[in-house]
Amino acid sequence: MIRFAPATPDDDSQLRALLRENGMASWVTMAVEREPSFFAGMNRFGVDHAVIARDGDRAVGMFVRSDHPVHWNGHPARTGYLGALRIDAAYRRRVGALREGYRAAFAAGDASGSGFCYTCVASENRAARRLLEAHLKGLPQYIQAGEVIALAMPRIRGRALGLWHPMHPDEGAAVCALHNAAAAARQFAPVLDPTTMTATGAEFHVCRDSAGKPAACMALWNQHAYKQVVARAYRQPLATLRPLYNLFAGACRKVTLPRPGQPVEQTYLAFLAADKKRAPTLSELIADALAKCSTAVLTLGVSASDPGFPEIVARFRPSSYRMTVYTVAYSDPPRLDGRPVQPEIAVL
Repeated sequence: MIRFAPATPDDDSQLRALLRENGMASWVTMAVEREPSFFAGMNRFGVDHAVIARDGDRAVGMFVRSDHPVHWNGHPARTGYLGALRIDAAYRRRVGALREGYRAAFAAGDASGSGFCYTCVASENRAARRLLEAHLKGLPQYIQAGEVIALAMPRIRGRALGLWHPMHPDEGAAVCALHNAAAAARQFAPVLDPTTMTATGAEFHVCRDSAGKPAACMALWNQHAYKQVVARAYRQPLATLRPLYNLFAGACRKVTLPRPGQPVEQTYLAFLAADKKRAPTLSELIADALAKCSTAVLTLGVSASDPGFPEIVARFRPSSYRMTVYTVAYSDPPRLDGRPVQPEIAVL
């Protein structure tokens, strides 16, 4: 019988093994890992509830529900994000266990929140999406809300323009107001406050207008100390051709592929927002952020329907990873009013 229980530090090694051994299989099998301690990255944005599933003494699954503040139809709402869902390969067809797992996920969170959760699933993971969208008895409803794209941009395409400067401590409230005004136009974009900003540990920067007021904001967030995206394996022929591809990518100033077992050396461009009337263009802001980045790759999440998406692709030639965003609910699904979907991928 499979039992679900809140994860504790005693489960640390088993949680990390589940993450390491159950990556997303594709041409490149990527695993989101948490080394050297699973719990070191907890509660960086909101409150995280980790749950582990056991069959006897064997750890066979896990998930993390993160209750954090996001914008829903233009208004702040505390909502649960379902992430780090990992199931041992031998147990993936056990729908009964899946039902129990979802009950545990909804029970683990903040009962005073929105009443539904949201999540992201790799758009190319069609098998998982078919299962989740099948509306099986006893499982919550997965309703597509949109698509978000992670853009991994090579630092070499940056250009120092002198636009971004470290945020002063007394600018926190103004930066939060600037960010939240822009974020309200996007579904599931985060709600910032000074306390949350500090908890992330990210480096916040501002672009100031001619009057010295914040006109744009962003954070450079390197999570390598507690969270890594690791290339676990490559399919053939890519496994053999990877060195040749990297020669081509380097010559074209594109992102190269790490060796098997190595992490992507990346920083997140997080919490990016701008007052379009007072700030430079999006391309200029990104170019200057790339120049400030200390890793080879700077990763930004954008909505698939963002009008600035084609310009970013054309100028910075990123590698892209598409994720379908879902609302997850047992009762009637929440009604979204048509705003583009753009959660902050750095907190997922």
